[in-house]
Amino acid sequence: MALQCGQSPLGSCGTPTHGSLLLLLLRWVLLSSAQTADARQGIMTPWRQRSSQDLSRQQPEPTVILSRALQSTEKKACPPGKEAQVVDENLIFYEEWELEACVDGALLAKQMDRVNAVPFTYQQLDIFKHKLDKLYPQGYPESLIRQLSYFFLGVTPEDIHKWNVTSLETVKSLLKVSNGRKMDAQVAALIARYLIGEGQLDIATLDMLAGFRPTYLCFLSPEQLGSVQPDVVWAVGPQDLDMCRPLQMDVLYPKARIAFQNMSGSEYFARIKPFLGGASTEDLRALIQQNISMDMATFKKLQKEAWMPMTIAEVQKLLGPNLAGLKVEEGNSPVRDWIFKQRQDDLDSLGLGLHGGIPNGYLVLDLNFREALSGVPHLFGPGSTLTVIPSLLLALILN
Repeated sequence: MALQCGQSPLGSCGTPTHGSLLLLLLRWVLLSSAQTADARQGIMTPWRQRSSQDLSRQQPEPTVILSRALQSTEKKACPPGKEAQVVDENLIFYEEWELEACVDGALLAKQMDRVNAVPFTYQQLDIFKHKLDKLYPQGYPESLIRQLSYFFLGVTPEDIHKWNVTSLETVKSLLKVSNGRKMDAQVAALIARYLIGEGQLDIATLDMLAGFRPTYLCFLSPEQLGSVQPDVVWAVGPQDLDMCRPLQMDVLYPKARIAFQNMSGSEYFARIKPFLGGASTEDLRALIQQNISMDMATFKKLQKEAWMPMTIAEVQKLLGPNLAGLKVEEGNSPVRDWIFKQRQDDLDSLGLGLHGGIPNGYLVLDLNFREALSGVPHLFGPGSTLTVIPSLLLALILN
């Protein structure tokens, strides 16, 4: 108690006055109010706003009390006689906590065919999946993957990337159950895992893939892409080919050009744009004649060998109002390499402030002839080099 002996306005020690009784009553009210308010939140805490240092010394340590909601999620033991020995219709009537407590993940893996045969709810299937994920944290074994069937519809691309898939029949069975559903990401992951093990897709499988968004195309080899149905290119979206390599784009671009050959102008460009990573210099020059304006993001995906030979005038027509993007990419390859090959006077005519072109009075020399020009200074390492005209003449004379 906070009362002290001696002269005090609250009365002598051991004889409470009206004032001391009032203080005790006030303290009891405050503590009761605090405990009631905190108990509503499921946690009992001491009164934190104390009126004096003495009151704080009288408080007990905080006591944590679990709320009913938290208590309901605590792991419960399986009731006697309800431990599942087989996957059957009786499990449908189990409460979710009973499925958690009474069904073993190994049983589910062993009887996956029964899991698919019984009409479980999505919530129940989620519990089963959680159990299998816990049983196989490094990914499902292929023996289980072969039996997944419709259970495959509940897995994620992240799950699939842990798998080791070597059987083409397994791939086909999972493609079959995925058909007509929004499983594009899972299908792409499945194809990737199969091909990473050097698996080969046959024509029948490629035909089955035609029913899905073609995010899987970049996982196929150039030879496999050659067998892809031409209609597939119509379903390609803007980012579906971002992971494709040049050799793959070399196969896909001709397919797209044939598929969209009856289009022209902006309509044609919108369709062909994802495939332009496989376009040649001649293709790009033909595109210029259609008066399109290529955005910088697409321009950067072009093969370097395709657009590097293009003149300043051609690049200006190709980019149109997006020409200013060259200034942003001035220090990055391949724009930087292209600038090095252009005359500075011509670059200045663009009005972009591009620098690094060939100054007046300089020539571009192929370093393949450096033996004939030994002793002539060069500025740019492998590829091409610059030298003044008098030095060139001198080297030729000495040779």
